[in-house]
Amino acid sequence: MYIVEQEDPSENFQAAWLAAAKHLQSQCREGICWIRANLKRPFIEHLSFRIGNQLFFIFVEAEEFKLSNRFDAFIGCAELANAIPCMIKMNKTFASYAPSGDGWGLLHAVTKAPVDPFSLVSDELIEMSDWELHDFVINVVKKGLEEEGKTVYSTCSDMEVNPSLWFVENDVHYWVIVRGHRYPMKIAGRPEGLDKIAEGVPGENSAGYYAIVTVANGDDPFDPKAADNDNFLPLYRGHGMHIKYDGIHPIVPAH
Repeated sequence: MYIVEQEDPSENFQAAWLAAAKHLQSQCREGICWIRANLKRPFIEHLSFRIGNQLFFIFVEAEEFKLSNRFDAFIGCAELANAIPCMIKMNKTFASYAPSGDGWGLLHAVTKAPVDPFSLVSDELIEMSDWELHDFVINVVKKGLEEEGKTVYSTCSDMEVNPSLWFVENDVHYWVIVRGHRYPMKIAGRPEGLDKIAEGVPGENSAGYYAIVTVANGDDPFDPKAADNDNFLPLYRGHGMHIKYDGIHPIVPAH
């Protein structure tokens, strides 16, 4: 388990972030699928979204978030997710923020070349990265918990960070270790390493769970011989999916 310590962003940065998000949304009224559209900790990318078959990670350069070691971590995360790393520089004019560039205002975070997301979208079939799958299954669990009336207050899509999700109910804080798998991978019972992770989670008034989500391509024929002959469809970015999820399972009892 990795403990991620982050301070709350300043009010000025939150204002710059919100202006950047509204600006990007204005460039694509339809077709933009937001992945990260909040500043709930922990986070690496400030914003992320998908258009068609392309995934974009955004680093908002403003206030305390200048190009530093945080930026290096952002580049590494984008590579892991097979996302296009972009930066948007926000300038403050009087009491408001605006992008320094024209159009989308995005620059490639490595080459510094202008980025027009629409020009990069194609009909190419791109398989979902492990990061995308992990982010997706965390949101499956989050949605399920919220439908049960629970309050989810933190999630993290970094595959090296455990737990993946925290929620609170009746003043007790619960955490969930989420694992996602691609069909037709067969899962045998409880994942390994849960007890060790549970021992390292801080907080006396908390209890842990794990959740397993299996995902299949929405057009998969579900051939019973698929596991032997590879006659199954990969998970393609932006395509429909079938989900198998049977809820959360306890690791340790509540204190």
